[in-house]
Amino acid sequence: MITLVHIDGLSGINYHRLIVPLRRLANQGVNIHWIQSLNELKDINLDVVTSLIVSRKLSVNNHKKFSQMLKSRGVKLILDNDDYWDLNNGNPAKGLYEVYYGPDIKKTIRIADVIWTPSHYLAKLMLDVNPRAIVEIINNAVDDRDSQWIDQEKYKSKTVSFGYVGALGHDHDVQSIGYDFSKKELYCVQVSDYPEKLGAKYVMSPRTIYSYASMYRNFDVSLVPLVGNKFNWSKSDLKITEAAHTRTAVIASNTMPYSKSIIHNETGLLVRTKEDWAEAIESMTKKKAKMLGDNLHDMLKDCPNHNLDLINEKRLKHLL
Repeated sequence: MITLVHIDGLSGINYHRLIVPLRRLANQGVNIHWIQSLNELKDINLDVVTSLIVSRKLSVNNHKKFSQMLKSRGVKLILDNDDYWDLNNGNPAKGLYEVYYGPDIKKTIRIADVIWTPSHYLAKLMLDVNPRAIVEIINNAVDDRDSQWIDQEKYKSKTVSFGYVGALGHDHDVQSIGYDFSKKELYCVQVSDYPEKLGAKYVMSPRTIYSYASMYRNFDVSLVPLVGNKFNWSKSDLKITEAAHTRTAVIASNTMPYSKSIIHNETGLLVRTKEDWAEAIESMTKKKAKMLGDNLHDMLKDCPNHNLDLINEKRLKHLL
């Protein structure tokens, strides 16, 4: 029997949520077949298919008819989603979500048999939309066998260095730090105008999903700002997992999802206000950063919510 996986592009979400974990399962003997378009279904014998896995949404003309077609062939629809369907004001993708993505996400939730999500908060919101669905909390994880995550060694420096590696759409999060790093060692990815907003001394070119871990070698402390709202609360704590694998200390906003995976002053620093950010940044030393980074690594390396093989056990029970 076959599990179909619809990958609609090589995005970071698809890479971490589907490609990496399901490729691991395929290597372990699970019969997985990848498709790039739903049009390919017409050439596949669905009688030998047990499940169809999709990321975030299905873009079809009639979700109800699509669901009926799957059910008539005994195919289970598994939705993997870490997106709330209504973006906060100021997010550059808000218009797209209001007109296109948001409605499709909700319609797909309504017809899903099983939903995988990294967020307990989003799980509750989706169960309100479809109380019949089976919802499984499945966190993001990195591939610890991928060379980019193995034996990450920091570049030598005498002073403590900070880093920010956020993607597009985090302008408000960056602004929430409210700190001028011009007199600090800050490495910032060249996305939007983040380096200018933060006063970064060093600018890093964006990397592909296959090499971006190398950015963590430049700095001792990862800045993980997040403004609290429904969209952000629905995300995973992937930035914490990345920091753990690279033994990088973390200063993060004291909001979900980070407040659930960081122990303040033990595995990272949690902050709320700009004054908190300033205090945390100015208190950081090389010794403190190493202690926090090592503690985070040791705590999460075998944690069921951060170890890829342990997380995959949750996926596998829905594919058999």
